[in-house]
Order: sequence, then structure tokens, then C-alpha cells
Amino acid sequence: MASRRISSVGDRLRRSSALAASTRATNARETGETVLHIGNHRDWIRHGIGRARRARSSEAASHDALRLIELARAVRARGHLTASLDPLGRSLGPITKGFETMEATTPADARDIHALITGYPNLLYKDGERVSLGKYLGLRESDANVAHYLGEDAATLDPSGRAEKTRWRANELFERLRDVYCGTMSVECNHLTSQDRKRWLRMQFESGPERPSEKTRRKTLARLLRADMLENFLAERFPSAKRFGLEGAESLIPGLQAFVERAAERRVESIVLGMPHRGRLNVLHNVFGKPLGAISAEIVDDRSSFLVGDVRYHLGARARVDVEIEEGEKRPVTMTLVPNPSHLEMVNAVVSGVVRAKQFRRDPEAQGAGARAHVLPLLLHGDASFCGLGQTAEVMTLQDLPDYSTGGTVHVIVNNQIGFTTVPRRARSSPHPSDVAKAYGAPIIHVNGDDPDAVIRAMRLAADYRAEFQSDVVVNYVCYRRFGHNELDDPSITLPLMSKRIDSTPRVAATYANVCVAEGMLSNDELRELKEDITRDLATDSATHQHFIPTTESWLASTHSVTTGIAGREALITSCGTGMPLDALKEICYSITSPPADKNFELHPYVSAMFEARRKAMEPEAQVGTGRIDWATAEALAFASILMHPDDKYWGKHVAWWMNPDEEAPLGSHAHVRISGQDVVRGTFNHRHAAVYCSRTSFEHIPLDNMGVGSQNRFIAANSPLSEHAVLGFEYGFSIEAGKEALTIWEAQFGDFANNAQVIIDQFICSGEERWGQRSNLVLLLPHGYEGQGPDHSSARPERWLAAANDDPDALPGNAAADIAFAERTFEALGPDADGFVYVEKIKMILQPDEVEDTAKTETFARALESSDGSDTSGMWEDIKAYFGSSGKIHRRDWIRYMRRRARASFMTRANFVLVQPSTPAQYFHVLRRHMSSPHTKPLVILTPKTLLHHKYCASKLMDFAPKSSFRRVIADGDAGDDVTRHESIPLKPANEIKRVVLCTGKMYYQLARQRLAKKIDDIAIVRLEQLFPFPHDALARRLQRYPNAHLVWAQEEPKNMGYWAYVAPRIATTERATRTRATSDISRLRYVGRPPAASAATGSFAIHTTETASVINQALDADEMHSV
Repeated sequence: MASRRISSVGDRLRRSSALAASTRATNARETGETVLHIGNHRDWIRHGIGRARRARSSEAASHDALRLIELARAVRARGHLTASLDPLGRSLGPITKGFETMEATTPADARDIHALITGYPNLLYKDGERVSLGKYLGLRESDANVAHYLGEDAATLDPSGRAEKTRWRANELFERLRDVYCGTMSVECNHLTSQDRKRWLRMQFESGPERPSEKTRRKTLARLLRADMLENFLAERFPSAKRFGLEGAESLIPGLQAFVERAAERRVESIVLGMPHRGRLNVLHNVFGKPLGAISAEIVDDRSSFLVGDVRYHLGARARVDVEIEEGEKRPVTMTLVPNPSHLEMVNAVVSGVVRAKQFRRDPEAQGAGARAHVLPLLLHGDASFCGLGQTAEVMTLQDLPDYSTGGTVHVIVNNQIGFTTVPRRARSSPHPSDVAKAYGAPIIHVNGDDPDAVIRAMRLAADYRAEFQSDVVVNYVCYRRFGHNELDDPSITLPLMSKRIDSTPRVAATYANVCVAEGMLSNDELRELKEDITRDLATDSATHQHFIPTTESWLASTHSVTTGIAGREALITSCGTGMPLDALKEICYSITSPPADKNFELHPYVSAMFEARRKAMEPEAQVGTGRIDWATAEALAFASILMHPDDKYWGKHVAWWMNPDEEAPLGSHAHVRISGQDVVRGTFNHRHAAVYCSRTSFEHIPLDNMGVGSQNRFIAANSPLSEHAVLGFEYGFSIEAGKEALTIWEAQFGDFANNAQVIIDQFICSGEERWGQRSNLVLLLPHGYEGQGPDHSSARPERWLAAANDDPDALPGNAAADIAFAERTFEALGPDADGFVYVEKIKMILQPDEVEDTAKTETFARALESSDGSDTSGMWEDIKAYFGSSGKIHRRDWIRYMRRRARASFMTRANFVLVQPSTPAQYFHVLRRHMSSPHTKPLVILTPKTLLHHKYCASKLMDFAPKSSFRRVIADGDAGDDVTRHESIPLKPANEIKRVVLCTGKMYYQLARQRLAKKIDDIAIVRLEQLFPFPHDALARRLQRYPNAHLVWAQEEPKNMGYWAYVAPRIATTERATRTRATSDISRLRYVGRPPAASAATGSFAIHTTETASVINQALDADEMHSV
């Protein structure tokens, strides 16, 4: 094989040499010019000068051609280092002394090119002697008019754009390279591994630029002036407000507008944008079309005091932009700006997830592959954050992974060459902030922000590249920051030299306008009229800000838009049936445990035995004793039930049950299921096996995606890269866009590792709804449990989640001071009459007006992204009508009583997330189905087991999945669903003789029950909290009332300063105070049993772990050993 390849290369070389000789002779006859020809340069580089001799080309000509080829390659590779990219006239050299430098130094790697550029044509020196360009380059041919044949690589430099020019004189080639790569725009693509992509980029970049038409430049000028004058207008109108303005980078706006236009030409229909705070208001107004009145209302903060929200430069938006493609032809582009926190770059992964969900919705069968070209992610970055934060690298890793790709992201680095007060040479170890992207195969387009025409060209080139290759591309937009980090900051304190240079640098809008006037594009009078028109528009638009201030009526209508359970379906959410017909479950189980019959599929013996056990667990005889439906089987059944179409003909026999509200089965729809994370396909603990593989062929089969029992949605199990931060952010973004159309799950390999994504948890999952109205139904599976595996494989840190819970630990829902104050304020908002009454008819007019005003503009731009829950203002009205009737008047006292009851009923609605720790497979099954059936859209955090996945007694009987069965927030001994106690306990004494109630959650129950059985203890009851937040006050109170003479103990395996103690202690006390079931305060005193406080989550010694665990169990069950607090 090797010899054939060598022979093939030799044949190509000989053919190339013969063709070269023939071409040289022909050209010489036609033009009379001496042409020095060397054949295909790649061949000569590879095989040397000796091959050139056999092609009858002179050694000198070959040498010169190679030198010119080396010149072209050098400028292409390093020309960007000496290009005119900095509007302040500096270059990229190393720091010399002090904190900042304004010296025009050059990196060592580009000093040779820089010397050539600055010395050409008359100041080139070699060995102390001034020389011509040819001698400077070491050419042997002294005649500057000699044209050298340089092959196809140089052809892309053809100014005509036809790539036909293959013969170049030295001066001609150098000047072309200098103009293309060392001006106000440059491209880096040598690091790309794809020759096709490099050639395409060179074809697009090296053949231009065409001079923009007068019409295009007038449009650019108008856009540039609007961006510039908006910043001036806001600065004058709101001098003390923080805007994080775009001064120094105003040309970004016409660049973004040109990008949207080019994307629309390329058939993009939706653009999802993520960006930091700087320039956000300008982008919202000029790119999204957000009314300036709405922005002004946000700046003066003249909004309803009821609103929480976020600062104005974090808010998101949606808009439909009609983009003019050609004269008279427009295409709509849906623009989405995702809200973000001040934590820079954290929104990147969220944007990717949103885009993937949009693409998936358009083409679910191919996981959105057919929609990659139509939905585009666009990310704006700061220079310091792009190279300083690891989120950039984590997200770029996802770009070409089949389960995460979005068809390429366009990254725009707004490189203002400063990070708050830190100069670039102190913030990164590379010349450009974009150098990070080289590792991920993204081409980099550098552009000077003070050249608006080049900026527009760069943005269009980025849009074209993404459309052509569906891959990441980076634009390094070099600009400056005219003022401080914010408008109240003085940058001259730390950056005096830069500040002086900036003060003397004219604004880009003024410079561009002067050029347009000088070139006769428009007169000074026309320019003045254009500015006056813009000023008038800004003033008129800003004056409408009163229209964007939410009224108390609009606040009431939007805040109380979902039913709470006083009347209607939601009253059943905590207890409604989420079970299924048993014969349906059996059919599902048989289907998903059977290999594909038509592919001669050979299961691995372990998997085959596992599938056989799952099938046996569905048989009636298997229900004698403990049952054998384990955790993984329950999960698979839950997934399958969500995937199935209940209206499909195959399931016709079950449709009556499925859709019958009398049967309390709210799950009447279907959804996709997507589970993502490290090793989720098999499962970290070898339990899931979402995909199985033929032992002979390695063919993959995904049973849940091919159930073959009627119509179904897609099931995707995605093994993620080793990243928590980017992947969790991605899945969060997917969930906010997909909503209830998909059950979106992220599973940590171990719950301990979720803290690698703590920013996503804190800034998005826990607070996104309150900050931006951004609702997510993301499910997090966090393996948790102390099993002697050390401090990094034991704890999902439940204490951190519980610390973020937004309830009042010292009051029941509806009794909190905040609830009562809220009721008072809403009553005042309704406008009571002089006698203190509010009329029901007036409330109906507010909540259900006969004619709904079209508030699309105000709501689209003044509010953050809204979820598609389908709720409307009828929610509160239905509750009020059920409570008060449809007419009459309401006194303040009655209103407050109603609102307190509403607060109690809406405890799930008001929670910022839900945290559960199911102790049985059936509980896990039901909580997943409850999550999808609930009208609320909340993140669900599930602390999942590890050893219990294969535990003998952690199994549920088939009847626990039957219709009318449901998730139970609290389980006490003997409750329905408590299948384990019947086999792990001796009969207990009557409830009034129970001396102690041990409260616990999760795996702790199994350890306590086993020890209780071993010691034959019959006067201690165990109560499990299956749902930790929202805290189940009502369900717990009902259990505790059974044991009026019992001490209460909270037992946990975590250290006292971790786990649940700090969270449950005050809430259990609140429940106790409300129920008053204890005979004395001494009896009702809650005691703690668990590990002492510690800095580390767990010990690294298995022996110590075993001793500590035994001690905790013994203390919980032995009065003599118990240490109370």
C-alpha cells in the first residue's frame, strides 16, 4: 500500500511538471515575457529543489518562488499581529514598564513582518544597507518585473475574486498581502485542520473587499449615528444612572444589524442572543426595536413596587424583526435576548440549550439537525471574560457533539481592551483574547471598531461561514471604552495614559460622517437634518415612558394568573393519582426489555439477566413478599408513560381512563424525554442501561426510543462530556424553551460534583423565575448517600439547596408576615371605597376585561422572557368567584382571609423549586409523572440513591403503580406505599404508646428500619420526609397527630452543619406549634441525632465511616445513647 502511494505521488509530480513546462512555453510565446515557473508549489516544498530541475525550471526561479510562498504564508499566519486593529493606534507588543503603555510595540513573532511593512518600499535595510524588496526577501532574481508562478494558494489573492491570478511579482504580492491582512481587518485560519474551510475563508476574505455602495454607506451612517446619539441622549437625560454604555464601540450596532440581514439572506429564521451588560440597552433599542420609552421607564425605576425582577441591563426580550433582503422583499427574524446575571459568560450554555430546543421542536426525529441552518446562536463577550473564564472553553467543547451541537455559534468579542481596571497584558498570556478559540477549530476574524465598513464586512463573513459549515466562528471586534466601567467611574485614576488618548480620539460616528461628507455622499445640511431627525425621534420615543409603567391593575392580572387550588384541578396536585393501568405497564415493560428481533441481536449476559428480572417483576406471583420492581425499572416505566401518546389507536382501551378526570389522572398529554450527564446511558452505578449493545456487532439499541407499542415521542439519552457547568446550563436552557413539551433531566455522576455548576444553580435554577419570569421544568438527579466513599462521593449538598428555599421557616404558608402584608397591599391596589369595601365586579373588570388590550410591544420588551404555561388572568378570577361568588362586595378582613387561604393553596406555585428524596422506586415513578402533570413549571431536584439502586428491599410492588396511587410527601409506618416496613419491622404498639418518632429522609430509613427489626423495638415509629421543599407542613402534621405521647428525633447521616437539620428544625417546630399535639413542651422538643459538625462532608476512612454510622443509628433508636440539642 505504501509503495502504491509513493508511486502515485511521483506520477502526479511528473504530470504537474510536464504541464508546468508546457504552460511556461505557451505564455512566453504569447507575451514575450520571461516567466520563471516552478510547478505546483506544494510538490516542490514536499520533494525539494531536485524535482524542479527535472521539470526544467531554474534553481534560482524555484528558490525565489519558494521565498514568495513563504512570505505569503508568513503574512497569512502572523499578519494579524501587526494589523491596524486598535482604534487608539497601539499594537500588541509586550508590556515594557509600569502598568500601562501607549507605545506601538509588536510581538516578537511578528517583528519581521512589522519591519517589512513599515520599511517598504524605501526604508528596507539588510546588513546595514538599504535594499530593494527582492533583496530584503532574499530573492536571487533582481528584476522586480519578473512574475513568478505561485500556484493555487496565491490565486485566492486575486483582487477580481475569480482566483485565476497565479503569477505574481514580488512587489505586487507583498502589497496585496499587506492590504488584505495588515489593515483594519484580518483573519486567522491557519490553525484549522480542514483545508476546505481554509480555502473557503481565503476565497471570501482575500478577494475583497468591494467598496460598499453609496446606499449601503448612507444606511451605515444613519445606524451609526442612531447608536451614538442614543448613548448621548441617555447620558444627558439620566446623568446619574448606570447604563454600561457602548461609547467607543458604537459601530457594533450597524455590525449586528448587518449580521441579522445577512443571516436572514441565509434563511435564518430565529436568532438567540446572549450578551453581557455593556451595550445591552443600545442593542435592545436599535437591534430589537425596544421602545425607548420602555428603556426610560426602567432607568428611572418608576415601576410598580410589587415587582422584584432584575436591573435593566440583565433583562431579556423577544422581538420579530422584518429584515429587508431586497427592494420590497422582507423576511421575519425572531430575535430572542436571553436574560443573564452579572456573572459573565454564564449565559453562554443557556443560549446553546435554548437554540437546541428550538431546533429540536422543528425537527424532533433528527434531534433538530434539519433546523440547524434556521436557528442561530449569537454570543457577545467581553475580552477579559472570554479568555479568563472557563465557561467559554466548556461551551465551545459542545459545538460538534451530536447530542449538543447547535450548528455553530457566532461569537463576537467586544474587545475594549480593558477588564474593569486591568489591562490586557495583565489579564491574559496571549496577544488576542480570541486565542482561546483556536483550540476548538474556530476561525477568528479581527476587525478595528473604528472602521464601520470593515465591521460590517466582518459580521457578514461570520454569518456566511456559519451558514456554510455550521461551525463556530469568532469575531474579535477591537474597540475601546470611552468612559469607566460604568458611567459613574473615573478611569483616569488607574489608566491615565489611555484616558488621555481616548479623550483626544474623535467618536467613530463623527469620523465616518466627515468621510461621507468629504466624499460627496451627502452635504453638511443633509447631515444636520439627519441628526435633527434622530434627536427628535429619541425625544418623542422617550416621552412615552409613562405608557410602559405597569399599573397596579396590570400587576394584579399578571401576578395572579394561575389557579391555586381553592377551586379546580390544581386542588388535587399534591394527591392526585399518577398511577397507570397495570396491563399497560406490563406491555411497556415487555417491550423495553426485548431486543430487536429483526437484527439477530445478542444481549450481554448481564443485561439479558437484568431484563429477565424486570419482566418477572411484572408478573402477579412476583408481588408476593417484597416485590421486585427496582429503581431502574420504575424510572423506565415513568419515562415510557410520558413518551406514549394516550390518544393513539394502540392505547384505545386505556384512553377512557387516561382522559377521565374522575379517575384523577391529569397526565393526558405526552412529551419527549431527554436525559443528559456523564455516563447516563449505562448509569454511573450500572443500573439504567438506556441503550444496550449487541455483543457480536456492537450495534446500539435504545428500547425507550423504539417501544413499538403505538405512537411515541423521542427519547434521548446523552452521555455528556466531562463538564458540569456547561452541560447543566445547556439543559437549563433546553428546559426553558421546551417547557412541558419535554421532560428534561440532568444527572450528576455523583451529587458532589454538581457544585462545579454552582453559578448555574444559584443564578438561574433557583432564582430565574423571580428575577426574569423565566420558568424551567428541569429535573436534576443528584446521587446522594454516605457509603464510605469519602468526602467527594457522599453528599449532593442538600443544605445548599435548602438554604435557597424561598419559604418562611417560622410560619405556615398564609400565616407569614410577608403573606399578610402582601394581602394588605393587594387590597389597596384594588382601590377600596370609603367604607373599606372592594366590589367583585371591579375585580372582574381588572382580571377579565371585555376587550384585552394588545400589549404585545410593552410586554415583549418591558418584561423578561415569558414561559408558555398557557395560563391567563382567569386564574385569580376563578378563585375569587369560587370563594366570594360572582357579585357583591368584599371587606378588607374577608379579603385578607381569602388571600391567606390562597397562599396556603398556592404553596407549590410560590416555591422557587421542588426538592424531594424518594425512598422507593414507586415514589420516584410518581414524582416524575407528577412533575409533568402539574400546571406549575418548577425545577425539580431529586436526591437519588446509590446502594439502594441494587438493594433487596428498595423495591415496590406492582400495585404501588396502579391508578389512583400517587406520590406521597410524607410516609409513616403503615401508610399506603410503605411496602418496606411490612417486611422490615415487627408489629408496633398502638400509636398512643409510641414513645419516640424518628424523622428522617432517604436511605437513612432503611438503616433505621433494619436496626429496629434486629433489636425488636416496637415503641419507636419512623416517619420519612419524601418531599423536603416545599415543606409538607400539612402532611407531617397529620402523621404527628397519631403519636401524642412521643418524643421527636431528627436523624441524618450528614454532619450537623450540613444535610437537613438547619432547614427542618424550625419548620418542624412551626408544624408542632400549629398542631399543638404534644402534652408538654419537654416532649415536643425536637432532638438531633447525626454526625457532629465538620468542615469536610465525610471521612475518607471506611472503618471510621462504619463506626460513625452505627453510632448514629444506635443513638436514634436507643434513649440512653441519644444526644439531644
